[in-house]
This record gives sequence, C-alpha cells and structure tokens, in this order.
Amino acid sequence: MKIEIRTNCKVCNKKLGYRQRTYCSTKCRNSTHYNKYKKRINKWQREKRQKELIKGGKELVQCLICGKWYVQVGSHIVQTHGITARKYREYFKLEVKKGTVPSWFRKLKGDIALKNGTYKNLKAGKKFWFKKGSKTAGRYERSPITMKKIKVLYKFTKIYEKKKI
Repeated sequence: MKIEIRTNCKVCNKKLGYRQRTYCSTKCRNSTHYNKYKKRINKWQREKRQKELIKGGKELVQCLICGKWYVQVGSHIVQTHGITARKYREYFKLEVKKGTVPSWFRKLKGDIALKNGTYKNLKAGKKFWFKKGSKTAGRYERSPITMKKIKVLYKFTKIYEKKKI
C-alpha cells in the first residue's frame, strides 16, 4: 500500500491543516466523489424523469442523432452534439420555424407566458414586425418545408379570392 504525504489540498491546492491528509474541507472531498460518479448520476436522473413522464402519459421527442428521448430536443442538440437546433432541423428536413417540443409542453409554455405577462413583449417589439412590401423582408433562405407551406397558402389564397369575386 502506497501512502501519499501531501502538504496541499488535492482539489483547490490550499495548504492542509492539522490532521488533514488529502483534502482541506468536506466540500473538496465531496466534489471529487461527485465528479467520479457524475455521469452515472446524470444518466439515472434522466432515465427517472423519462419514466415519470411516460407513466404520466406525456409524449417525448426522439433525438435523431443518438436515439434518446427528450422533452426539449433543441436544448439537448446544442448541449450534447454541439450543433445549433436550426442546423439539426435543416439536416433532418424538419420544419425550421417550429420548435421540436411535444404539444403538451408547447401548451404549458404558452399558458406560462399568458400568466406571467411575457406575451406583452411582442407588443413592445411592434416596430420590428414584418411590413408588407418591405425591401428588407425575406432576405434569407427558407427551408423546403416552409416553401411548401407558402405555396399551399398562396394557392389557397388565390382560390379564395376567385370565389369572392
């Protein structure tokens, strides 16, 4: 057995006090033990959350890269895979303008926005809204799904206008 004689803390490098061998405090000792088991703890917590949601009848969205199930896939994509949610949607030909979250979560967030008044921020940004005939409007590339929607909407509008006349 090898005995290590230290004068400084293994974590924060502070000078060790009387009767201390490796760590200067319980905080430093616990931090190393937590880091040792962090991946296992995170995996256990994620699986527990998923089981609770599924048991409660809530649907989840699957990540098309790793195959795991999440409530907010966009956040997972950015944090885990290191790409933006928009690039993910474009790559897998998903709708770019619509977030990849389940319908129950979208409704929950909408209710929260109504309750705490964050919807009022939309009115504050009125000067930045789209204006018909603006030269700066539409200067970006649209996804194929958005283009299909626009074409269908355009055809529907033409048919509707003909019926009016």
